[in-house]
Amino acid sequence: MPHLEVLDHSTIYRNSLPSTVSEYVAFPSICTLPDDTLLCLCRHGSARESDDALATVHRSIDGGRTWNCIGPLPNLPNQDSGSPRSPGGFGVTQEGDVLAWAACESGEDERTIFSVRSRDGIQWTDPTLFDIAPYPVFYLCMNLARLPDGTLILPGEAPGGKCPEVPDDHWAGLVSRSNDSGRTWEPVQAAHVSRNPFYMDLRVTTLADGRILGVYWTHDMENDRGLNVHTTFSADAGRTWTEPQDAGFWGQVTDVCALQSGRVIAVTNHRRDPLGIRAVLSEDGGRSFDETNHLELWGVVPAQVRSAPVLAPKRDVVENVMHSYHHFTFGTPSVTQMSDGTIVAAFYVTEESVTYVRCCRLTERD
Repeated sequence: MPHLEVLDHSTIYRNSLPSTVSEYVAFPSICTLPDDTLLCLCRHGSARESDDALATVHRSIDGGRTWNCIGPLPNLPNQDSGSPRSPGGFGVTQEGDVLAWAACESGEDERTIFSVRSRDGIQWTDPTLFDIAPYPVFYLCMNLARLPDGTLILPGEAPGGKCPEVPDDHWAGLVSRSNDSGRTWEPVQAAHVSRNPFYMDLRVTTLADGRILGVYWTHDMENDRGLNVHTTFSADAGRTWTEPQDAGFWGQVTDVCALQSGRVIAVTNHRRDPLGIRAVLSEDGGRSFDETNHLELWGVVPAQVRSAPVLAPKRDVVENVMHSYHHFTFGTPSVTQMSDGTIVAAFYVTEESVTYVRCCRLTERD
């Protein structure tokens, strides 16, 4: 039976002087460049939601075994230096350029979205602003998908009550597309507007047949309970989407990657016992996933043996999700695949009172 196997673990970035300098590093997104260089974009700040954050790039040229910190993305012109820059994700164009996305925050729910372009992940162009119209709010949802014709699909989301299209107490999964390698973008449109359950944190990947697979963290707001992850598909470059369906496994923020084998991997936060990061495979193009044979990539319980915070299980809860999110101690996985088939996942964890970003390399076994 096909299954996943862990090859090894590495550290993308960890504060080496936690007793001297406060640094909270989290929310990674990872991608593979055409030459198999790996990039990881993380939020570096003195605290989880501090106003001194920078969206910072890390780079690996040995398949994720070791990492170097390249530094923060270029400054956004005319932006106050104290405004936080929240990392979004990457998109790799048909020409081989990589786009890195981030947001500057100037107030409650006020975000300026921008992208920068690079060939190697070291030298970046000046930022280009992204027009979020007709929505006044656009939260980035990590990596972009690229269709066979080169079209780029940018996922995002927005809370209700901010515009007529998304009523109060609703949540919107959003997309925009570019037909010219990210130089111009079509107006943002809603993939789904939901009230109960909430479909949140839309992540996307392109399947072998050219369709887009999207996955949602799904929460029953009326009964305040987490539901299984839901999947949705688009066959027309994100213009229309199928009704979200139960994917057969439980989790919260979930990233997906269509693999060279034709399978799909999903990596998710798991805030039920045992708490941790786990991966599951799909044999049917993302319609269903084999939770029974899931693979644990990292867990809170074994981490506690290494002196992880005792309060982690109390903070990492499923209930009251809009408030609990601000106190999570691990999560937001991101996954990519290299040309040799190696699967590389990044996620943040808290161990020994230090929050940092880890890398786990995986392979498929038949």
